Amino acid sequence: MAKRRRRPSTGNRRGMVAIAGIVMVLLVGLLMQSQKLSTQNAAYEAQKKSLEQQLRDEELRAAEIENLKEYVQSDEYIENIARDKLGLVFEDEILFQAED
Repeated sequence: MAKRRRRPSTGNRRGMVAIAGIVMVLLVGLLMQSQKLSTQNAAYEAQKKSLEQQLRDEELRAAEIENLKEYVQSDEYIENIARDKLGLVFEDEILFQAED
């Protein structure tokens, strides 16, 4: 007796194709989401670098302001303002003025 070959059922084949289709759809969705996240990550990295630069600039500015604050409270600053704005001189100083 010759053995007959059994044909695989079409229902089983349809199920496999459906599962493969679902896996492909999920894979495409995952790839799209991955691309979106990498783009967003690059934007965040650029923003981070920009903010770090701003922070460094502000720290330098704060140091300059602190130095200016110390200078404004010094006797040298008071003398300069008295000379320039008020025209004051020390008692033992001789002031020379140019003739117009």
